[in-house]
Amino acid sequence: MHSSRAGASNRGSRSWSVTRRAIPTVVDIVRLSDIPAYDNEKLIAQPFIDGSQSNVRVIKLSPGHALPPHRHGSSDLMLFVVEGEGVLQTENGTVAFAAGSLAYLQGDEELRVSNQGQVGLTMLAFLAPPFPPRSKT
Repeated sequence: MHSSRAGASNRGSRSWSVTRRAIPTVVDIVRLSDIPAYDNEKLIAQPFIDGSQSNVRVIKLSPGHALPPHRHGSSDLMLFVVEGEGVLQTENGTVAFAAGSLAYLQGDEELRVSNQGQVGLTMLAFLAPPFPPRSKT
């Protein structure tokens, strides 16, 4: 942000103006602790937070569970492992996918991830543009 100093001399014919942008007073904050616990009967995949140009989904896989193979159309996907250890299947074979790992997939690439570990696997899926696509009404 530009500011002018009190008492500063104006040199020549320059004039300084301050442009201020409105700062939002409300910020959306979400917490992983608000997401349901692991479910031994089914996977958890649900919206986490939505933006105007992107969205984030949270995915929780209990040991032995896998996401059904799928693609994300025109949305790029960045998949971050928050906790646990999984396996990501790629065109080039199987890759270990553990806490702290980040994978990038283009929308037309098939996502195949499973939890073959002994503890739960939590991932955040960052998608842009938002997925599933929003209606244009």
